[in-house]
Amino acid sequence: MQNIGGENAGDAFYRYKMPKLIAKIEGRGNGIKTNVVNNVDIAKALERPPEYILKFYGCELGAQTNYDKNTGTSIVNGAHDQKKLSELLEAFIKKYVQCYSCGNPETMMKIKKEFIYLKCKACGYVSDVDMRHKVNTFILKNPPENKLSKEERRLKKAEEDRMRDAHESAAREKEKKDKKEKSKDKDKKKDKKDKKKKKGEGEEAENGDAAENAAGGSGEEEEAEESDDEVVWMTDTSAAAVAARAAAQLTAATAAMVTQGNIEAEKAEAKKRAKAEAKKKAEEEAAKRAEEAAALRAALEAGEKLEPAAAEAAMRGLLAEAGWEWAAGTGGPAAISKVAAGGLAKKLTVEGGVANKARALYAALFTADASPPAAADVEEEDGGGSPRANGDASNGNSSSNGSGGAKLGPSISVAGELLSQLAHDAPGQLAQLVALEWLLAVGNPAKLPEAALALKALYDADLAEEDIILAWHGRKDAAKLLGVPAADAAAVRKAVAAVVEWLQEAESDDEDSEEESDEE
Repeated sequence: MQNIGGENAGDAFYRYKMPKLIAKIEGRGNGIKTNVVNNVDIAKALERPPEYILKFYGCELGAQTNYDKNTGTSIVNGAHDQKKLSELLEAFIKKYVQCYSCGNPETMMKIKKEFIYLKCKACGYVSDVDMRHKVNTFILKNPPENKLSKEERRLKKAEEDRMRDAHESAAREKEKKDKKEKSKDKDKKKDKKDKKKKKGEGEEAENGDAAENAAGGSGEEEEAEESDDEVVWMTDTSAAAVAARAAAQLTAATAAMVTQGNIEAEKAEAKKRAKAEAKKKAEEEAAKRAEEAAALRAALEAGEKLEPAAAEAAMRGLLAEAGWEWAAGTGGPAAISKVAAGGLAKKLTVEGGVANKARALYAALFTADASPPAAADVEEEDGGGSPRANGDASNGNSSSNGSGGAKLGPSISVAGELLSQLAHDAPGQLAQLVALEWLLAVGNPAKLPEAALALKALYDADLAEEDIILAWHGRKDAAKLLGVPAADAAAVRKAVAAVVEWLQEAESDDEDSEEESDEE
């Protein structure tokens, strides 16, 4: 058994495997032919019909093929060595089996409106197959059955059962709730009716008592008025009475002051406790982030494949340790040299390819860290002073634009030593242009007005050659893989139009000068 995909040949722990191709040459003269002995087993491992693989061999070799469904015999006319057939099988796997995004061979081939595409079961990416190959005609006439495996059928049935149970449970809960509300409404109406009845009985009783007491009421009132006329009301103005009243008033005022003092003390204590809890929580979060960053850095230095977010976090941590603080405008060439010395940009391996690798590096370099404040920030929050001291080294511009950070063009020039580790070939240069497009459109859109200067900085630092820049500018969906909307991509290209025109004019001038020199 061998790993599926040539790039995975050296991975001893790779779980997708297939039998090694076995080819046997039979016959001689005009009847010579090559029998692919285990073609059916290989097709089963790749989850593709064996006819597709055999037909692919025939189209590539220009030979007739014959497949017997009953016996599984796979014949290619002519004598073909095993090495050549293995190379063609690898080409078939890359074109019709592996996901174009993550490289996983666990895909489903589907046909829609005369087009063939692969849907990845791992990442969900839909890969469009190039329809120019001759074998596509055979595939369209003989579409795959795409039968679900036993495990997939079991999972699908379990999901359907779960959804049905959820709907039934929700219906039962709603019915129970409706019954409960109806019962409450009925009880409320009954209580309201009883209260109204009791109130009517009480009013009748009060009216009867009033009628009985009406006759004797006038005589009592007259007697009370006569007794009130005989009483003389006055305030005691003796020294003892005045002193007693003053002492009572003083006691009340003192009690009010003490009560107010207790309330203020309780508020101060609660504020102090909240501050201590916030500081403790910030310290715990900072320690947790430090542990996570250390683990990510170890994985990065070991060359392990990381997710884009994890790669960004690891690079951000390394840059922070070296003193690079782009949002604060501190760091400078010394910090970049410290990180670049270990060749970490070359070691960095990110899921999704070199474009996601460049995006992680650009995000770590030129966007602010959105993590919560450190413990020192919480401690100095009430003091009004800035918790971060201004560094004496600048990463291109000591002033910052709030969330925008330092000037992008000078910062790219300063970070050139690290970015150059991705600029050794055309894919790396194109990936940096795509990452810059993502940065201006999504990562830090406040920097869009600086797009032209940023692109010029890339060109001046030899991080992107002229023809690569022009090719990127002409391809409007270059950053689609990184989730850049079409409208934002158009805005970025409009912002850098002046630099692109300048490069085009320079290229045309060079061509004119070459033509003149040739004529001379």
